[in-house]
Amino acid sequence: MLAAKRALNLFAVAAAAVFAAFVLWKGIPTLRHDWTWPIDRAAVGSFIAESTGGWLSSGFGTPNPHPTTYLIALPLGLVMWLFGPLVALACLAAVIGYLCMRCVADAAGQLNNAATAALGIGLFSLFNPWVYNEVVAGHLVMVLAYGGLIGLFAEMLRGERASPVRLSLWICLIEAQIQFFVLGMVALVSFAFVTRRWLPPLAGIIVFLPSIVGLIAERATLLHIPYVVTWQANQSLAPLPLLGLSGYFPGYADRLGIAAPIAVWVVLGLALAGAIAARRSAAAVWGIAAVVFLYAVVLGVHGPFGVAYPWLVKNVPESGVFRELYDLVGILAALIALLACAATGRIRGLGYAALAAGIALMAAWIFRPPSDLWIAAHSYSHPIVAAPPYSRIALMPAFQPLGLRNDGGDGADPDAHVYPGSVSALNEYLPSYPVNMALARYEEFGDVEALRALGVAEIVARPWMTSRTQGRIGLAASSLEPRWPRQPPASIRYISGATPLISQCDATGIVALGDRIGACDVFFGDAPGYPAVEAVIPPSDSIDPRSAWIDARLAFAEAPSLAQAVGGALTQSRVPQSVEPGSWLMAYVRGLLVGSDGRVLEKSQGAFAWLHLPATVTSVRCAGLCELVAQAQALPSVPSHLPAAHQRALEFGRFGSAFYVVRLQADSAKVLRLNERYDPAWIAFAGGRLLPHVRIDMSVNGWFVGDTSGRVVLVQVTAVVQLIAEVFGVLCVLWLLKALAYAPTKRVREQ
Repeated sequence: MLAAKRALNLFAVAAAAVFAAFVLWKGIPTLRHDWTWPIDRAAVGSFIAESTGGWLSSGFGTPNPHPTTYLIALPLGLVMWLFGPLVALACLAAVIGYLCMRCVADAAGQLNNAATAALGIGLFSLFNPWVYNEVVAGHLVMVLAYGGLIGLFAEMLRGERASPVRLSLWICLIEAQIQFFVLGMVALVSFAFVTRRWLPPLAGIIVFLPSIVGLIAERATLLHIPYVVTWQANQSLAPLPLLGLSGYFPGYADRLGIAAPIAVWVVLGLALAGAIAARRSAAAVWGIAAVVFLYAVVLGVHGPFGVAYPWLVKNVPESGVFRELYDLVGILAALIALLACAATGRIRGLGYAALAAGIALMAAWIFRPPSDLWIAAHSYSHPIVAAPPYSRIALMPAFQPLGLRNDGGDGADPDAHVYPGSVSALNEYLPSYPVNMALARYEEFGDVEALRALGVAEIVARPWMTSRTQGRIGLAASSLEPRWPRQPPASIRYISGATPLISQCDATGIVALGDRIGACDVFFGDAPGYPAVEAVIPPSDSIDPRSAWIDARLAFAEAPSLAQAVGGALTQSRVPQSVEPGSWLMAYVRGLLVGSDGRVLEKSQGAFAWLHLPATVTSVRCAGLCELVAQAQALPSVPSHLPAAHQRALEFGRFGSAFYVVRLQADSAKVLRLNERYDPAWIAFAGGRLLPHVRIDMSVNGWFVGDTSGRVVLVQVTAVVQLIAEVFGVLCVLWLLKALAYAPTKRVREQ
């Protein structure tokens, strides 16, 4: 028995080395799907900040409501600082490989398996098509959490003998991936009701506190992320490919050939046999029920929940945490592996079938390594940034995913991070207003004014790269795509007069239209005491404006003249859209907008305007291109725009990305401006009192300063509370590790 355990441990080390070699074969992967691993030491600080911070200064500033990787970011960041990102990636990949193999071996040992079965099912767990897809997609942390999930289930197999400390550490590791964590906590709570082991759920809550704080504070922002049935139908998997743990929409694992699904079907057959053989076991019954339920859920609109799932998407936006249905296939793979162990433990000869399946899967990886689908970071050029501290750069081509002009690739921008000197790349993976508008204006028309207002001091040309989508979100609003392909600039361009990160405006005013940024205006809908403004909601989930009213935000990168902060509904069709009779309607019209009573409400070549709707008008039709933005019951007597205010940069001290101490000059200041995306959690206080917070230019943070002078403190409250919660999470893990180290010593003494 001891010799078998040692052999399995050696095999686990060897498999971990092979898995790490697959990941590192070319170097640091880039330009494939979501691969954003730091490409050099200059990006390490950005990596740590994005993994641990509640407020990110990358892009145009954005909240990080679920910093789930803060626990693993600390050791990874230390390895990066000491040895570089490549060594850190090797360590992560090796840990994943070893974890999957050893956790399966643990479960197999409990179920009386021979070493052949443990090795075969371990290889299945590490080299199945789901892992292949996620590795190619750059989701290594998800695969790490998947290994932790196998470990959690293996420990739960011990029943009353399960170690609360080990269960707690497994759920702390799984916390790095929110979907797996939620379902892992469901399993742990159910287990706790039976075994009275409540330490693991409690530990899970403690380490998840930073995300709990962020999700509560940023719920309104998260609910504005597009989540529609049309997209979820594309995420739904077909039944037959799912049986082979495949069906991911990019089809990465399809290149493994027929050997991969056959090997999976062999293990699936073993799992079915294990389910039948162990049907009297409560653990097996729960495992079988979980497999059947998850299989049905992942099918989405193609399965037994085909009617209920669209209703869920439309009416329960919180279900968006599981918008990537294929992610849940990892839990299926883990459960299949454990059920297969139940079969091979009862019939030893089946272990050879498991071993053959595992070897076949690893061989498929050898013949079609995942590194074929990405490009090594060192194989092409990366920009040298020379922008002033606390400014921003705009990388061209601007819109992700990107690839090399003559050498493939299709993934996240490896250069879009925060550079030394707190110089942030404005580019975002899924850009929203005003970033998408500013980048599109420059790419289409060469207009730098919006970029200047967003603090961009340098436009960095990368002629060796090309955008795969030109800013499109899938096929949404493809009819609005620019007629001529965008040509990225060939040389670096510097922009003078970029708006400072923190400045004061010498004037401000209330305006009726907030479509201009950089002016220090306040849209009346954002000002207290003015009529409320409600966004127009598109009536369907369509993404084609030629046949329906669609979410206007889907078209901003393709048609930047339509961009504004509210959202609204957009169409090129003649389908009617309901409106509130007698109200005021903010609209953009290029053509005609006709009321339900037949009268022309607006005829324009393309401009935003407020239109008064007669009491007889209950709906409107468009002839041309129309965008209905918002409605208000009354329109205040304020100008559409005001002359842009003069802005003056202010001195400040910065502590992280969520805490500033600003020196305010009160001689002419009316508004203190923080040139980052508006978030209600930002507060400013001076002289013991809070300053009134307001959204400036419908995009950034501002505070009315009155006669305030001297020192002003700016704090992103959510991020600070999340940081405190992270400290508790780290202390919890350290306590658990100490308890784990002490437990064996205690047992020896008792003996």
